[in-house]
Amino acid sequence: MELPRMRAQLPRTLGDTGSIQQVARVIVFIVLSALGAMVRIGSPLGVLTLADAPAYFVALTFGWLEGALVGGIGTMLAGLAAGFPLGVLVHVYSAVQAALWATCLRLAYERGGPLLAFLTTTFLAGVVGAVLSWPLGGLPLVTGSLARLIATAVVNVLAGTVLFLLLTRSEVVYVRRRN
Repeated sequence: MELPRMRAQLPRTLGDTGSIQQVARVIVFIVLSALGAMVRIGSPLGVLTLADAPAYFVALTFGWLEGALVGGIGTMLAGLAAGFPLGVLVHVYSAVQAALWATCLRLAYERGGPLLAFLTTTFLAGVVGAVLSWPLGGLPLVTGSLARLIATAVVNVLAGTVLFLLLTRSEVVYVRRRN
């Protein structure tokens, strides 16, 4: 007696290779974001990290939603790896900002190109990010973190944008953009 051959079928959402690739890609860049937080660059303004560069690159390359996920979850993972030194709520606040800045980078790039995206996101992540820390520590925290946040924003936005431009304008790597 022979058993009938049955073919296992995954549900449509799980079997779609595009969505599996998208989830895998987001996970890889989330890990890169957390590792970027561990890269510490010494400067006269304080320690700079590369935590947001993967989120900016992903936002430009694959879309604002993926960039926001990488920025937010990557920031939370970096905070978890450090043991949440500022408290969980402060890290959640920072993760929401990282997701928002990645989204703004993508929108500014679509509206005005790389220069507008660089200037806008640097202003938002640096100046507005410092001002948004007012409820956490008042004026001393804002003035104390302003220069470091601007420098970190410049480094991260520049790294993400330059890598995106190099890959999209080169003939070596093809980057398919989804809108």
